[in-house]
Amino acid sequence: MGKDLITYQKRLELIDECLRKFEKPMNIPQIAKYCNQRLNKDFKERMYRYDIEKIEEKYDVQMHVEVIGGYKCYTYQDENFSIKGDTAVSGVDLLNFRKIKDTLGDFLGLGLDTSLTTMTDEIDKFLGYGDNSKPVISFEKVILESHGKEEPSKMLQPLLKAIIQHQTYDIKYEVPGRGKREWTIFPQFLKQYNQRWYLIATKHRDEVEGKLYNLALDRILKMEPNQHIPYKESGIDFADYFEDVVGITKPDGAEPIEVKLRVDRGEYPYIESKPIHPSQDELLESDDDKDYVYVSLYVYDNYELRSKLLSYGSKVTVLEPKSLRDKMAHDLKKSLENYKD
Repeated sequence: MGKDLITYQKRLELIDECLRKFEKPMNIPQIAKYCNQRLNKDFKERMYRYDIEKIEEKYDVQMHVEVIGGYKCYTYQDENFSIKGDTAVSGVDLLNFRKIKDTLGDFLGLGLDTSLTTMTDEIDKFLGYGDNSKPVISFEKVILESHGKEEPSKMLQPLLKAIIQHQTYDIKYEVPGRGKREWTIFPQFLKQYNQRWYLIATKHRDEVEGKLYNLALDRILKMEPNQHIPYKESGIDFADYFEDVVGITKPDGAEPIEVKLRVDRGEYPYIESKPIHPSQDELLESDDDKDYVYVSLYVYDNYELRSKLLSYGSKVTVLEPKSLRDKMAHDLKKSLENYKD
């Protein structure tokens, strides 16, 4: 929704307020003054006269017109009517606007496009959300901290452009536990997971042609465009590529597996409402087993999956396959050893 439409919808809602002042009906100049002050605009009186006519046509509602002090004053004939009962912007829409505004705010903070500021300001006005308003809703934000000289917040814009415009880059990267490396890369995709941004890229003159690497933005120490080496596109549809993946890691040469889980019944409502993965499916259970719910997943066995399952503690147990069950048991035994005196 553009800023003009947002302003128009807000203007109609303010006119609706005026038309419901049955004890003190308002004339067109009064309606125009009231709405313009609230909108911080200077719309002409004829615009408000036209808006009232549009309300009559759109909502099939009759106006009560009364002459007071030589001016025609307007109210709804039906005192129970309000366009908010049939408005295109519902309470859910307002929350969505707020989420859009906050999301745009995150991107503004990343320096993507300062022209978005106008839209976020318009959404604030539409919601009646002023500079001194207290927050009424919160969304998890991506934390961007740098381990090097480059700030991740300043990398996102050039990397997005590099992917779209097919630009090769030279980077210096800190490999955890193995020091610093320098590569020439072809940026392919950006993905956010667990409050962290990752660049999916291929390398120039790699041992395995076209192999994908997951590079955390906060571990990129330096990056600059390479104008000499032609860009190579992977040709991968990343929406399909990550379909069976929890997180960002897709093991080389592996295939997705069917995972069968036993979930404590008390924990299941949470896991049902917030699935471990979109493939999550509830399995038929035995009538004799009332303490557990059984679910299946179709995913790759990777670090992120195992970490996610371990986060549920004793509430979730891996039943199949045995290979994953053994890995989980091994990790749990090692964790238990850390607590032995």
